Amino acid sequence: MDRINRIGRNGIEIYGTIRDMNEITQIKDQIEALKLGEGEILNISIRGSFAMPSALIGYLLKLVEQQKIDLSLTVDDEMLAELLEDLNLQKVFNLRYRPSTIPA
Repeated sequence: MDRINRIGRNGIEIYGTIRDMNEITQIKDQIEALKLGEGEILNISIRGSFAMPSALIGYLLKLVEQQKIDLSLTVDDEMLAELLEDLNLQKVFNLRYRPSTIPA
């Protein structure tokens, strides 16, 4: 992961491929710092990553299913979007695929 930015009161933007547990911990810390309550919206944008570690998928599922957070996940990589669709997570994560407008 190259970097992670807070976006507004209820969102984060992640740049680059998420590679290890240390990076997942950084993401969790950023999300927990938002102090969202039940029914609140969490916007996550992942840019430039073709994969998502299962530990992060599990954490996001916990937020949605147990903490009742309304997740909205936007990705710019088609492979990642297809992976999440194959796992039947497009509705659970309110998945949006928006290709990057930044040239490669």
